[in-house]
Amino acid sequence: MAESSAKKVAVVLCGCGRGDGSEVHESSAVIINLSRNGANISMFAPYMEQHHVIDHHSGVVDESQKRNMMIEAARIARGEISPLSELNPENFDAIIFPGGAGVGKNLCNFALNKDDYVVLPEVEKIVRAFHAAKKPMGFVCIAPVIAAKIFGELGCELTIGQDTVQGGRWPLASTTKTLENLGVVHVNKDVTEAHVDEKNRIVTTPAFMCGTAKYHEVFDGIAELVKMVVHLA
Repeated sequence: MAESSAKKVAVVLCGCGRGDGSEVHESSAVIINLSRNGANISMFAPYMEQHHVIDHHSGVVDESQKRNMMIEAARIARGEISPLSELNPENFDAIIFPGGAGVGKNLCNFALNKDDYVVLPEVEKIVRAFHAAKKPMGFVCIAPVIAAKIFGELGCELTIGQDTVQGGRWPLASTTKTLENLGVVHVNKDVTEAHVDEKNRIVTTPAFMCGTAKYHEVFDGIAELVKMVVHLA
């Protein structure tokens, strides 16, 4: 793809690590597939303290630590990252949010109050601007909860996987009911698949919402999402 015709895509991170920030493998898969599709990639994260810090070996919260979302996400971005406050939707053709528990702790508080959660105002403003401009948005893993809160009243279509547990393959299947209560039309998809809401230009894929997902399956699903986002841009 020629440089002049390359799509400009913003990727929003929120730390580094599945338990308290952006999921590293999902983020990497987004970046690799955007590169493969010839996109110009810019990464952003809120310049704010993250909700808490998880010891990713033990899974225990480390109360002695405080970390900044953008500074942590710079590990994923190889240092090339900007504060979310500098993201101007007018300068981009699309936006993608990788998953990770930090999405539900830092970019919104879904993990803490799923029945009455709120999206970080800075994030909501940006997402609404992309939607108003009819620019495509990709949400990976748990990140669709952001779109659900903002656009559920529009009956937007999203997937976070399957709506039944299926022997532990989809341990968070009940989350689909929470989204449907917001007005979302949940579409069942497997980990290697993505769903596109043509009307709202929202693309979603389950990724590690699948409890038995293999790494390459997550990569393949994100590849589908990225391909759809770039196509819509």
